[in-house]
Amino acid sequence: MPFLHCTQKVLKELKVPVSNPGEFSFSEGLSNWYVNLLRIERRKCLLFTNEKTLYSFLVPAVLKENLKHIEQEFLVHLLLNLRYEGFAPDILEKFSREYRQFVFAKTVSRSVLGSMNDIAYHYEVYIHMDGGIENAKIMQINHKINRMPMSAISYKYPIEALREGMEEL
Repeated sequence: MPFLHCTQKVLKELKVPVSNPGEFSFSEGLSNWYVNLLRIERRKCLLFTNEKTLYSFLVPAVLKENLKHIEQEFLVHLLLNLRYEGFAPDILEKFSREYRQFVFAKTVSRSVLGSMNDIAYHYEVYIHMDGGIENAKIMQINHKINRMPMSAISYKYPIEALREGMEEL
């Protein structure tokens, strides 16, 4: 079962029970994701980042109701982004099956958190350049963010690391 590693900000909002990753077995591949709650222009936004590939996407202007159904929010936005990236329908179906349910856990990787802080900065810059969160073309920004070389994955692009990881599924 995949893990959704949540920062303290997210856990405070969700109020869900947190599991120890050692208690569960999970599938290899692209299972684990990290999520952080950002504030951009005083709006809550969720930043999701894959642990192995650093593939990331932002869900802007999140409401409390969206947070109650964070697993659905994650899956809907992941599939939208993957479709935008040109992934085939059979791959989208694999992701759909794998991410129906999550186990919530605390963050464990400083490397991923550091990368997420860098990614969050870039989101703020791109959103500002687009004229603010109301005018930002989030899918295009997600596309750009995933084409930045990341040192934590040996200067690969997150989109390429994700494509390579898909071969394992």
